[in-house]
Amino acid sequence: MKMNLSRRDFLRLSATSAAGALLVACQAPAPAAQPDAASVELRFIKLSMNEAVDEYFTSTAITEFEALNPGMTVTVDMSDWGHLGEKLLTSFAGNIPIDLVETGSDWVGPYAKRNQFLPLDDFVAADYQSELDDFYPDMVDLSRYEDKLMALPYVLDIRTTVYRKDHFAEAGLDPETPPDTWDDLVEFGSKLVQTDAQGNITRAGYQMNASSPPDAFFEFWYLLVQNGSNVMIPWGSWEPNDVIFNGPEGVEALEFLSALVYEYKISPITGMSAKTPNLSPLAEGVTSIAVAGSGEVGNWKLYQPDKLDLLGIGVPLMKKDRRQYAVPNVYAIGTNTKNADAAWKLMTHMVSQETMTGMLSPDNASPPRKSIAADADYMQDPMLKKFQEIPEKGWGTTTPQAVDFPTLEYIGNYVQAALRNEMGAQEALDKGAEEVKKKIEEALQA
Repeated sequence: MKMNLSRRDFLRLSATSAAGALLVACQAPAPAAQPDAASVELRFIKLSMNEAVDEYFTSTAITEFEALNPGMTVTVDMSDWGHLGEKLLTSFAGNIPIDLVETGSDWVGPYAKRNQFLPLDDFVAADYQSELDDFYPDMVDLSRYEDKLMALPYVLDIRTTVYRKDHFAEAGLDPETPPDTWDDLVEFGSKLVQTDAQGNITRAGYQMNASSPPDAFFEFWYLLVQNGSNVMIPWGSWEPNDVIFNGPEGVEALEFLSALVYEYKISPITGMSAKTPNLSPLAEGVTSIAVAGSGEVGNWKLYQPDKLDLLGIGVPLMKKDRRQYAVPNVYAIGTNTKNADAAWKLMTHMVSQETMTGMLSPDNASPPRKSIAADADYMQDPMLKKFQEIPEKGWGTTTPQAVDFPTLEYIGNYVQAALRNEMGAQEALDKGAEEVKKKIEEALQA
């Protein structure tokens, strides 16, 4: 089965060569003159989907668009996260039209900076503002570059605390009361963790997985934003001196992450792995608390629906701020499109209420439109509504556009070094900050 990998999965699995293509600067030409609408072929670079979503996409979404727009045909160019950067690079270098592409909102900045994504403001002003008002504003704003809207959200990757209610009950904890703060995580995790006779963890109190540099980065970053900081501030800055994750808040976050392993001993550095195919560590029961997206709900529904009542959905943890990862996949139009008006028609068709609902419901995926969150049948699930609280309450955030892959991996390397006690937290973050500043400077000079 093809998997619709999240950005985090992509960072774990992708090759450096493919991701490095994001940093290559090649200017795209301005859109060519509009051809006769009676014979328009649109190229749509679409990320891979699972079987149920793919069926709806092919047999309904694209078929309906072509039926509604006689003379327009859509050629779908399938990709995965690991090859998307390379595909975009070669498309712009060879002037192969990109009429629509699905990517991450955190990819928008680098491409917009090189004038390779088409601004959408004129289209919105002409006939779409009322529709745009149905999207969560924060999730739309993540795709702005220099105050220009460069993409529209298609699906949200929202993460929050998830936990096992049965483990809570066994440990004498209220199964309806998830951890709320960093202190709660330590208290609850210490009661939930289990070890064998040799002291090896057999069930983690909390799934803290730093087995790869990207994984290590995100474990650190979750705590960083909850401690009132980010990789750089302000979020939209491309100024190297705005890199700030090695400040006091970052050091405290990394030291707390290390304490979960060595002082409180509620998780191994590598996290826990499920042995049952298709199950997450939480679903298999080898951890009691984790951070996950709404796909966790879909996974339980598909592979162990009889245990769904054991899955609890919590809130982002609180230190100085209540924050957690919430970021959209988006649709963008390349500046090398030969028919921008037709490309816009395809984009708005794909983010319409009907099409978006059909695309998202098979995966129980989180929608960026408020009307779908409120009215779609599949979104009446109380657990999915808990995920939707993150954008609704303004708890969602993401990594800045200026420090996308591979800089996140550089930070993760130093986080790993600190977790292995190879260097102190301050030294590790200072070295990581220098690496990030260099990459931003290279991007600005490209």
